[in-house]
Amino acid sequence: MRSELNIPALFFYGLLCGALAVVFMVSFHHFENFYKPEIFVRNKYEAYGIPQTPKEPEILQPQKVTISFASPIAKEVSVEGDFNAWGAYPLTLNKSGKELEIFTLTLALPRGKYKYHFIVDGEITLDESAPKTVFNGEDYNILEVK
Repeated sequence: MRSELNIPALFFYGLLCGALAVVFMVSFHHFENFYKPEIFVRNKYEAYGIPQTPKEPEILQPQKVTISFASPIAKEVSVEGDFNAWGAYPLTLNKSGKELEIFTLTLALPRGKYKYHFIVDGEITLDESAPKTVFNGEDYNILEVK
């Protein structure tokens, strides 16, 4: 029994593999550049067609923000919020090791308001000492970076 090469099928699979390779390369390139702490802001009058003197766009420098959670019984604390795509990029807080266990994490965030909550030993928990808001029927803490 002799098998023949199916040239059109091989050509199609070659194109498909090449296209998938390009998609993966582009995806990984965007994944590495997903979070950059610099945000470029357009001139606020540009949308109205008001001429302005040309200048470099302002860069909002990220601010260092320390998030903390105190619990004498917690073993592991992480945080989910607007700043890490709600857990797509896990952020685990570090344990202080002192008498009262304080978990902390320092982030660099641009100015703005962020919703977040803690995951304490697998359970969603709010920080009672931080400001809160209700969004779509769920409670969240608010972090405001100025």
